[in-house]
Amino acid sequence: MKVHLTTLGCPKNQVDSELMLGMLARAGVEVAAAPAEADCLVVNTCAFIDRAREESVGTILELARLKEEGGTRSLIVTGCLSQRYGRELLAELPEVDAILGTGELGRIVELVAQARGRKDWVQSAPPGYLYDAATPRLLASPAPYAYVKIAEGCDMGCAFCAIPQFRGDHRSRPLPDIVAEVERLAARGIQEAILVSQDTLAYGRDLPGNGDVGDLLLALSDTPVPWIRPMYLHPAHVNDRLVAKWRRARVLPYLDMPIQHADDEILRRMRRGVTARRMREIFEAFRAAIPGVTVRTTVLVGFPAESEAHFQNLLDFVEDVGFDRLGVFTYSLEEGTAAATMVDQVPAEVMAERARIVQDAQDRIAWERQKNLYGTVQTVLVDGPSEDPAFPWEGRMAGQAPEIDGVVYLRDRSLTPGCFARVRIVEVEGYELVGEPAD
Repeated sequence: MKVHLTTLGCPKNQVDSELMLGMLARAGVEVAAAPAEADCLVVNTCAFIDRAREESVGTILELARLKEEGGTRSLIVTGCLSQRYGRELLAELPEVDAILGTGELGRIVELVAQARGRKDWVQSAPPGYLYDAATPRLLASPAPYAYVKIAEGCDMGCAFCAIPQFRGDHRSRPLPDIVAEVERLAARGIQEAILVSQDTLAYGRDLPGNGDVGDLLLALSDTPVPWIRPMYLHPAHVNDRLVAKWRRARVLPYLDMPIQHADDEILRRMRRGVTARRMREIFEAFRAAIPGVTVRTTVLVGFPAESEAHFQNLLDFVEDVGFDRLGVFTYSLEEGTAAATMVDQVPAEVMAERARIVQDAQDRIAWERQKNLYGTVQTVLVDGPSEDPAFPWEGRMAGQAPEIDGVVYLRDRSLTPGCFARVRIVEVEGYELVGEPAD
């Protein structure tokens, strides 16, 4: 039996895919490099917003064509889309042989073995799965970084977000178990551990005596992994004690803190649990505690009843705080959320224009910061061969997270993936940089 697994969505989904691949490999199932080589196709789907669902359904149909051509025997759909719409998928997509939600990821081996002819079977168990360091994991790429999921689910209840519907309540892994996983990843050559969850700063609150995320960062500071990068930090959970622990921990000077908005009325309607003034204080505190910290955020425009005045407050906040990185999204109506029934939905064309205005403003801010890198010497982690054929390698500085923050193209052919290199930045083009060996 050969299996190929396609992963869609966020890094948290990538972790789930690597766990499923690890379980399958331990069971003696061969992992196929390409879909056309597989007897069984598995697609790990995303259901976060409408575009993600459309991509998931499109990928399912594309893989289904391989079944029609006779080379593949079965097609299994896993992940968020199947947890949220499992029975609907089986009813509307007869090409799908079986469904596995997020509730019992550990049953993937059983399902692969029995998928053919199980069109009436759906796994709709509550989303309570939480892996541990002993779970086998097959890393999906040879890159020198790996994502580590420190918790699952979310309790925040943001009005626009459907994640709790298919990921469940917040559940933290024990601190020693996370440390053990990071140490094992270090033994496999991983140079950067990227901590992810739906709500990373809520880590440990559900486990008495387990400590908070600051304690986790201090514990991970003693592991052999050189770079530790926490992601998805909710500003509502920040206090002075956390900032003090962060300053002491051996963590990259990188802060990924989605604000979503900066108008107090919209923040209240979003149920974000924080004010614009408090968020300003948080960014000031981190910048004071961690000199040179790179600050990344995401914002959401077009939330129901967002007026021009509300939007202007957001735009002013973006200009005033001066983020190094920013991603902007338009509001997506998600069934089952509080925002779905709110009045005064913003027209799509208005949302798109506001997203463009925010991105244009951010690009101006980022350019001022990027061009100041010209001529500086930076430490770069070499990720692997460059996607640009003009350069042999590409890597990232501490202020660049994988896949979202741009790269440093490297001209030194003597480098190897997973090594750290000191390079001088000799070209700056948008969010991309070019580095040569430092003298």
